[in-house]
Amino acid sequence: MNDNTNRFNELTRREFIRVGAAGAAGVALTGFGGLAANAQAETGATGKLPRRRYGRTGLEISTLVGAADWSAAIIPLAVEQGVNYWHKAHRWTAETMPAAIKSQPRESYYLEVVVDRVGGDHMKGHIDEEQHYQFVKQCVERSGVGYYDVFKFHFGYHSVEEAKTEPGMVRAYERLKQEGLVKHLALSQHHYNNIGGDMAYEVINYLVDNSPYEAAQFFYTYGDRKQIEDCIALAGKKNFGVIAMKTMGGVGRAAEDKKFQTLLAEPRFKGSTPAAAMVKWLMSNSNLTAAVIATSSFDQLQENFGAAKQGAISAGDREALNLLAAYNQGLTCLLCADCVSHCPEHIAIADILRYERYAMDYRDLSRARAEYQALTKNGTACIACGDCLPGCPADINVITKLKQVHALLG
Repeated sequence: MNDNTNRFNELTRREFIRVGAAGAAGVALTGFGGLAANAQAETGATGKLPRRRYGRTGLEISTLVGAADWSAAIIPLAVEQGVNYWHKAHRWTAETMPAAIKSQPRESYYLEVVVDRVGGDHMKGHIDEEQHYQFVKQCVERSGVGYYDVFKFHFGYHSVEEAKTEPGMVRAYERLKQEGLVKHLALSQHHYNNIGGDMAYEVINYLVDNSPYEAAQFFYTYGDRKQIEDCIALAGKKNFGVIAMKTMGGVGRAAEDKKFQTLLAEPRFKGSTPAAAMVKWLMSNSNLTAAVIATSSFDQLQENFGAAKQGAISAGDREALNLLAAYNQGLTCLLCADCVSHCPEHIAIADILRYERYAMDYRDLSRARAEYQALTKNGTACIACGDCLPGCPADINVITKLKQVHALLG
C-alpha cells in the first residue's frame, strides 16, 4: 500500500470527521482522482463504472446508481467514478443539489423524480393524476433542474388489475412529458399479497408487454426466488430496464459478527467480501441494468465500485456468497413475502423485516423506527398461529422475529 492509498484510507476513517461533509467534498472535487486510482489499483479495478442501456429509455446509465440520501461527502467521488443516474433526485432543491452534479452539462447526468400515492402510505394511499402532476411541477421549480429524466411511480401498483384500470399515474406522466418536464416512465414495484394484491414480478410481467412503462426497480438478492430470475430474463428479452434494490441483506450485520469474520479470514475466501461478491454477482447478470445500493461511507463506496469495475465473479466470491447465505439462514429476511400469503392477520411481515434491514444492515435506526411506527398494524398484531412458518424459505421463526423487531423499533 503506497502513501497515496494510505491518504485515501485516512480520509475515509478520520479526516472525514475533521473536515466535515463540505470539506471532504472539496477534497473529492480537487484531488481524489489520483487517490481513487491508487485505491482501485489495489483491487485491480481501473477506469470509470461500466454503463448499460436502461431498457426502452435508451439512457446509458452507470451499473451502480447513486441516491439523494447518500452522504454529501461521497457524492463527488461517485460522480468522478462515473455515476450518472441519481435515484430520488427530487429531494434536492436548487440550494442542496450537490455541486459535483450540477456543475456538469445537464445532458450528461440523469435525475429521477419519485412519485408516491396520496392520502396515505403505499398500501392505503391512492393514485391522483392532478396531485401527481402538480407534485412534479413543484419539484422541477424548486430544484431548478429544468426537467427530470425519469418519472418513477414509487412502490408501484397493488395488482395487475389496478395497473389495467387506474390510468392516473400514466396520465400525469404524459401531461408532464408534453410540457418537457419529464422524459421517461418507470416504477419501483413492491409485493402486495398482504392486502390481497399481487407479487412484484406478476405486475412487472404484465407491464413489460402492456403499458408505456420503460423500466422497473424491485427487490433482488442472492438466493432469490426463481420467479424473480424469470422476470429479469423476460425484461432483458423485451428491452425493459431493470434496477435491483435491497440487494445487501445480512451484509451489514455479518460485517460486525466476529464469528463470521473469523470464517471469512479462511484462505478459500481470499480477495473477497460478501459485499464485493454480491456486486459482482449482480453485474454478472447481463439482463440487469444496474443496482442501487445504500452507501454511507468511503469504504463502502470504494468496495462496491471496485467490485463493479472488476465484473468477473471468482471462486472466492462464490464461496463468500454461500457463506453469507448460510449466515442469513434463519436470521435475515430475503423480502420474498411468501410468509405474508399465509398470515390470517394480513400483517405486512416483509415490510417490517425490511425496516429491520434498515436498522441492522444499513445502520439507519431513525429511518427504520419512523417507517415501523407509521404502520397501522405492526408486529404486535401477530397471534402466534404459526401459519407463516412453513412459507419461509430462509427458515426464519417469524413469530420470534416480529417480537424482536418490535422491541428494536416499536
